[in-house]
Amino acid sequence: MSKHPLFCLLVANALTLSVAQANCEVFEHINYEGGRFSVLPGQNIPSVGPAWNDRISSVKTSNSCRLIAFEHDNYEGDQRVFTGNTSSVGNLWNDQISSLQCQCPTPPQPACLMYEHINFTGAVLPVRGNLNSVGPTWNDRVSSVRVPNNCQLTVYQHIDYDGDSRTFGPGAVASVGNLWNDQISSAVCSCR
Repeated sequence: MSKHPLFCLLVANALTLSVAQANCEVFEHINYEGGRFSVLPGQNIPSVGPAWNDRISSVKTSNSCRLIAFEHDNYEGDQRVFTGNTSSVGNLWNDQISSLQCQCPTPPQPACLMYEHINFTGAVLPVRGNLNSVGPTWNDRVSSVRVPNNCQLTVYQHIDYDGDSRTFGPGAVASVGNLWNDQISSAVCSCR
């Protein structure tokens, strides 16, 4: 008997994930026994294929994810939402699942931090994405910055990204320097 192509894809995905990375997992038997495969965050599986159809008996979810199980292919029939580790899906759902969706919250975007005074003191303004104006409270008041890993902060002398600019890479800058101290009016924090 040949394996369903989607089943092969699911197994390949499961093998490339470490257990710590897997956010939704289904198991063939209760108590997380037997075969298992991982469903990636955001992945929708319209059919678990013949190898897994009506064979799921326990579920694990992590990282605030939820697994939505459907009775039939293409997300039809009754559905049940699992939001944690479930050692037995129960008599009604045991060996009844045919399609799945793994939904996970989007992690918050890192923020670049701009501080009112040098050495990271005073009030703090978090910047996520584009900030075309720091507003009247923060205009020309920034003296130090912290930039998370994989991010960069570009600051501008005027609102709407106008005037001179300076870019800070990841790390902590205890003083933006005499030329930029209390000169920042807009900023962009971009992260990979």
